[in-house]
Amino acid sequence: MSRITRPLFLALAAVTPAAAQDSAVKSAADAFGERVGIEQLGLYSEGQVRGFDLGASGAYRIEDAYFSRASPLNDPVLAGVGVRVGVNAARLAYPAPSGVVNYRLREAGPVNQFSLGAGLRDFGTRTIEGNGSWKSEDDRFSLTGGFVARPLVRWAPGTEGEAVDVGVVGAWRVSPGQRIRAFVSHYARNYDGDYAMKAADGAVPPNPRAVHNYGPDWARVEAANTNLGVLYDGAFGDWSVNLSAFRSIFDNDRADFTVVETRADGSVRGKTLVNPGRTNVSDSAEARVSRVVRTGELSHLFSISARGRRSEVDLASSLAVDIGAYTLAGKPPPSAEPRWSGARGLDVVEQVTGSVGYGLAWGDRLQLRLGAHRTRYDKTVDTVSGARTRGVSETTLYNASAIVSITPRTAVFGSWVTGLEESGVAPQSAANRNEVLPPVEAEQFELGVRHALTPDLTLIGAVFDVSKPTTGFRADGAFDLVGRVRHRGIEGSLAGKLDEKTSIVLGAVVFEPEVTGPLVDAGVVGSRAAGISTTVVNASVERELAAGWSVDAQFTYWGERWADSGNTFKTPAAPLLNIGARRRFELAGRPAQFRVLASNITAEGGYWASPSSLLWPIAPRTVRAMLTLTFGPKG
Repeated sequence: MSRITRPLFLALAAVTPAAAQDSAVKSAADAFGERVGIEQLGLYSEGQVRGFDLGASGAYRIEDAYFSRASPLNDPVLAGVGVRVGVNAARLAYPAPSGVVNYRLREAGPVNQFSLGAGLRDFGTRTIEGNGSWKSEDDRFSLTGGFVARPLVRWAPGTEGEAVDVGVVGAWRVSPGQRIRAFVSHYARNYDGDYAMKAADGAVPPNPRAVHNYGPDWARVEAANTNLGVLYDGAFGDWSVNLSAFRSIFDNDRADFTVVETRADGSVRGKTLVNPGRTNVSDSAEARVSRVVRTGELSHLFSISARGRRSEVDLASSLAVDIGAYTLAGKPPPSAEPRWSGARGLDVVEQVTGSVGYGLAWGDRLQLRLGAHRTRYDKTVDTVSGARTRGVSETTLYNASAIVSITPRTAVFGSWVTGLEESGVAPQSAANRNEVLPPVEAEQFELGVRHALTPDLTLIGAVFDVSKPTTGFRADGAFDLVGRVRHRGIEGSLAGKLDEKTSIVLGAVVFEPEVTGPLVDAGVVGSRAAGISTTVVNASVERELAAGWSVDAQFTYWGERWADSGNTFKTPAAPLLNIGARRRFELAGRPAQFRVLASNITAEGGYWASPSSLLWPIAPRTVRAMLTLTFGPKG
């Protein structure tokens, strides 16, 4: 092997994303949400923050650059994923009312190396994983990436299949002040069809069987996520230029989904929705130019930016197949595999936003951020019924935030943010079916405090108020904006190191979700949103022991949830406990690590209620274990 190709081989042939073995506890800056590989902690996730679905808000970023997501980024290209709210969102150039999810790309390590790992993930999933990192001698070029191969993958609902994950990040340091990064990732999987429960009698059904598939034998999901992009960062004295462009693709050849209608006596009836292949593609780009002007102790930041996106979502009618009656103790009766027939459509969104921003920094005493964003939103839908409908909206959005240092260790912060979120299309059952609904403007107010208890331990507390219009059926049968949903609450975070060997992440949030409007006044829906835990507590700790050992534990309490929009019944609270350990040692003269983690060790059962009124079984107890060996320069 030549001297040139060998380092490239080491980088690309490597396996195990480092994230799969790294510690989410040590990576977390606060308790509001952090994911490293398959380890997740915190109060919020990539899909839901403060009780709101981020899919509608589109509040995703890659290294703080605007990202319109058709599919999430996968592990081989990620250093981690963080949820930014409160003081950690106050400095963002383009914030969002419900918070922002930021993907952090991996970077090459200080030495060229690769790691190879093998073991078991949840529910007996066999996996071979790896990670590679290469950097040129002059540090101008680098590559990092890896793969995760799962020839037999098992998920909590009892579905089985196979999956493979690959990705690579490249970087070119053009000059000391300029850098270009590019990445590509692909995640393909093929497994038994998905399913969820729906209560037919207004009651929580008995607990399901653990790791048991309630869909028909012929149901399948064949899907792939692909993401690629390029980022440029340039610094020219007091000027800086940031450019980015991303393409995100979700592609499936099949996506069968079974709705299991349950009753309190354990009897069920299944209906499988057969869906054809569809592709969603989202392109997004951003250009931002900034300049810093210094006058004495004051620093002024002036910025101007443009963002744009175009998303195409394939639409198709579903073929509903009755798969018969059975029980939660059994499986559906045998049935013939149907062939899909139906109609197709297309949903296209084009959005362009121009922004101006101003920031003020007065030493360590004050940080101020102001922004105005003019956006044009254009949505066209070719419906499955053959009709074309279109909606265009133009609006101006604003944000303002401030951080004031009262003492060297204590600061107060506040923010006000408005943002545009999608409302979708009126359903077929509405009098105005297929009509494109206007996007809605969400609004957030927040006030909080950050206090450094020690140089390594930070306390954050905040009160927040997030509201936006909500959709529903009017008295005349039309589907439109009919009310307003508002979440007001308080959240807290304590994160950092207690001492040199102990890291903690503690968080709690309590909020009141209120729905108002004619539907509530008429008694059609309840005043509390379905599928939301209004109390969430998360406590994570990791302790280093002697001889390379460390132990960790995570406890999460999810409060009870309303299971239907009418507020007639609830799913119970779910307390979940995970315990794990790491062992770092040498194997054949090479650094090695063994990781074991037991999830839901108390075997809590039951269901998660969702905003769609579907019930998802809580994942049962499971254990994962992984051994990783690192190859590279010794010493």
